[in-house]
Amino acid sequence: MTDWKQCAQAHEMEVPQFHFESGESKTVRLHCRTLGSLNAARNNAVLLLHGTTGSGAQFLEADTADFLFRAGQPLDISQFFIVLPDAIGHGNSSKPSDAQEVFPHYGYADIVRAQHLVVNELLGIHHLRLVLGTSMGGMNTWMWGIAFPHMMDALMPIACLPSSIRGMNLLFRRLMLALIENDPSYNDVAANPSSKGIGMAWNVFTLMTSGQAELAHNLLTPAAADQHLADVAKKANESQHSRDAVWEFLASSDYDPYEDLEKIVAPLLAVNFADDLINASGFSDLGATMQRVRRGSAVLIDAGARAVGHKTLAKAEVWNTYVRDLLESSQPLSSLRSEAT
Repeated sequence: MTDWKQCAQAHEMEVPQFHFESGESKTVRLHCRTLGSLNAARNNAVLLLHGTTGSGAQFLEADTADFLFRAGQPLDISQFFIVLPDAIGHGNSSKPSDAQEVFPHYGYADIVRAQHLVVNELLGIHHLRLVLGTSMGGMNTWMWGIAFPHMMDALMPIACLPSSIRGMNLLFRRLMLALIENDPSYNDVAANPSSKGIGMAWNVFTLMTSGQAELAHNLLTPAAADQHLADVAKKANESQHSRDAVWEFLASSDYDPYEDLEKIVAPLLAVNFADDLINASGFSDLGATMQRVRRGSAVLIDAGARAVGHKTLAKAEVWNTYVRDLLESSQPLSSLRSEAT
């Protein structure tokens, strides 16, 4: 069994006075991991973008990595160079809990610009075979296609929609923020990096991102439900810093690629899951929206017994065939010329 975390190589860069969209500036650390090697033509790089509260390490978990990176899988690391950045505010990149002073509020535009610095300046990559992201990373993927339309051969946003955060998705985020910020201990971050509020907020997060069938199977009694609530709260308090969490969920406020979809040039496949409660209200409009993406298409997956709601994004076995199909249908012109020769 491959230990993908041991296989990954770590890289970091410091950006003096990174300029945030808010107008603030701060020196920030940007961290990423890589798997595999760049080929001689430097055209086999794949950028994978993680979700809110996560890091690039999410792609190194077995349920994802084994079905993407192993020999014969769509992103076999003997053929591809995999880039896994930690977004600003996440993982080993600079985040609010690192700083003694107040950290600038960042948005998705800041995250994408920082990811581009990692790819372009830290790693010296100027073309990407594929940009793929899940949840927040999927939203970042839509933004990459708009901001850098000629830099990639293909795009795959997973478990997200190309419109502003709204409806149930917006409401649960605001509820989480209220639970964290209204906890009396929130303002005493130095003494209480975590709190009762963040434990409650993470239970809302878990409820929204889980599958209904999954919860119905696992929570059969009031005692089981109470234990679940306690376990989620305990894990949140052990792994999450309340200030980081607030910044992470506020970051989506600037997300709205809808008006710029015509700027996307690369083939794009939007992948969503039928039981994803967060995004379900937007599925009915997705077909019409995709008509504005010149080479865009969408698929809504009913994962059956493997479905776990929004969290299906971590089960690459469910969606890896679509990665293979997209790569095959978006062969770079250089590859097509080589095959013809």
